[in-house]
Amino acid sequence: MIFDTHTHIYLWDLVDREVEILDNMKSAWISKITSIWIDIPSSFQSVELASKYDFVYASIWIHPNDTYLYEWKLDETIAKLEEIYLKNIDKIVAIWECGFDFFRTSEENLEHTKQEQEKFFRAQIALAQKYDLALVVHTRNAKDDTLRVLMETWCKKFILHCFSEDLDFAYKALYYSDECKISFSGIVTYPNAINVARVASRIPLDKILVETDCPYLAPQKKRWQTNEPAYASYVLAKIIDLREEEPEIIKSQIWKNSLEIFWIKE
Repeated sequence: MIFDTHTHIYLWDLVDREVEILDNMKSAWISKITSIWIDIPSSFQSVELASKYDFVYASIWIHPNDTYLYEWKLDETIAKLEEIYLKNIDKIVAIWECGFDFFRTSEENLEHTKQEQEKFFRAQIALAQKYDLALVVHTRNAKDDTLRVLMETWCKKFILHCFSEDLDFAYKALYYSDECKISFSGIVTYPNAINVARVASRIPLDKILVETDCPYLAPQKKRWQTNEPAYASYVLAKIIDLREEEPEIIKSQIWKNSLEIFWIKE
């Protein structure tokens, strides 16, 4: 059994291929997924999907690249998200997708962008801590700021999603929090992702999750195709190839890790 811990299946044409996508999941032994949204309108789609299927779970929040849309109404936005959560407690398992993303930020806008993203990051950390939810962290070109805010807020229960950093950053995060999990996407299968593969091979097995981040980042064998939850099997296969433990032990432990971080009973 495989848990794809991070999908955006309401994006692109995936939502229109719902039945096909779910059938493909079953064929690839994908037993559970989380449906992640990136803004308030799409949150309702994720929650609706989770309400239809007992193996789909939802997550709520705003992507750091979209914080500018809510820049002048932080409190109002937080209140709305909390309202959505309280109405769907049984299906919402995490606060996502929060953190920092400076990948396309120009030097002249960097300080303002950092300030605005940090406000939302801290606010969503507070919401996750209030309800003891996992915090799914997005960090791109911002590893120092990400770790700084997590430490300053004493946020311990978090997932470093779609990991693309190095072993040093992974070790720092794991040293800081024994509740931290690191989630690997199709990136770990790319030939040039040497640092990511090194992390997947060396960190403790009980810290590893797998995801697709679909429809983005299809694994190497499906490169340039639209990614989907079924392809999480390729991510898991790569991690098995990288590690020394027996395949069944790896599969079982990663499944257990996924259930534990989201407080889901088997």
